[in-house]
Amino acid sequence: MILHTLKIIWTERKVNIWILIELILVFCIMWFCVDYIYFLAKKYMEPEGFDIEQVYAINLGIKDEGQSAIDSDDEEKKAELFENIWTIFDRIKAYPEIENACISSAAVPHSGSWMSREFFIDTVIDYPQKKTVTPEFFDVFGINMEKGKSFSGNNMNEAVISGNMDDILLKKSVFQIDTINYGDHNSQDYLRLKVTGVANKSKRSQFDAYNTMVYIPLKRDEGDLLYTPSIEISVRVKPGTAKGFEERFSKNMQEQIGVGPYFLSSVQSFRDIRSDYIKWNGWDNNLKSIYSISAFLLINIFLAVVGTFWFRIQSRRSEIGLRIALGASHNRVKRLFMTETLILLFLASIIATVICINVTLVDVLKDIGVPSINREWNPIHISQYFINYGLTFIILAVIAIAAVWYPARRASKIQPAIALRDE
Repeated sequence: MILHTLKIIWTERKVNIWILIELILVFCIMWFCVDYIYFLAKKYMEPEGFDIEQVYAINLGIKDEGQSAIDSDDEEKKAELFENIWTIFDRIKAYPEIENACISSAAVPHSGSWMSREFFIDTVIDYPQKKTVTPEFFDVFGINMEKGKSFSGNNMNEAVISGNMDDILLKKSVFQIDTINYGDHNSQDYLRLKVTGVANKSKRSQFDAYNTMVYIPLKRDEGDLLYTPSIEISVRVKPGTAKGFEERFSKNMQEQIGVGPYFLSSVQSFRDIRSDYIKWNGWDNNLKSIYSISAFLLINIFLAVVGTFWFRIQSRRSEIGLRIALGASHNRVKRLFMTETLILLFLASIIATVICINVTLVDVLKDIGVPSINREWNPIHISQYFINYGLTFIILAVIAIAAVWYPARRASKIQPAIALRDE
């Protein structure tokens, strides 16, 4: 059956070459749509490593006189500003509906703020993400310790670490690291930090890769605390109090937070922050683009295959009539056209796969601005090629069979006498 179908395809090669080119193009486009959607779905299903349900950000603003104090060289005024921040933090923690609260810098998830510093062990140097936090940070965001415990916050020479997807940091298993060096390895001013615990691996957001991270204690006079955009006050509310929390907190705490030049700017849930981050990062638009392209492509594939095979069947009426006259069953005629379609798709898929692999390796899509996966951070494995091929082939095979079914069904019902009348 297959050899016979291949002979027919070869005989009709002048027509089939155009169908083959069309299928190659369609397969390539669908390959990258499948690759992107599968990647995002896989990332979405992975644990983020933290819990933002019932967690809110308390954002502060600062008046002009406070900004003037920050810009000045008056250390007493700056020290007073630090005290104001911690007074505000204590008042926030005392609010009845709050279960726990923390202050951090460049540490909260779903944030555009990122800080990376040099850490090293012996001669191995890397630049993991540095998160400066108070000890409560881990409880507020539900980050669990897989080994040891969090630092106390009293000793500035302690740290908590977490690894990448494979639990590796500085080319070493995070569970085997007891101390880590922080600072310039070429100088003698670096700090030797004792690793008190290993936190579960986590991401920046649900669609990102797992990052290597080093959490270090936040000092009371941390320089970043002078700048309100860098002050990250996060709170976890008690169960059953999340509904309407922003409005109640803003109303009840507006005056209490007004310490010195600081004031309450806004209260925002991390669910809203996550939505804003996804839009800011382009994931939202990229997904819409890929879905639109995929839907448009599937509709056009269906219509193109229907039109192409309708024309082919009409042009082969005599051949079909002769086959039926010689004893071919209606089902056999239908199977013939469906087999032709699948063989053409298979031949096109082999050529298209070679093209897609080469395009992936040279990262052409990124250069021309097409939504694609950042392979620098997410290298592709051989298994992914098989997954892409299998999913793409199955999708196109289902579409092609559905599209050719009706023309093939009509062809199988042709009366031999009518089909052979012209002969």
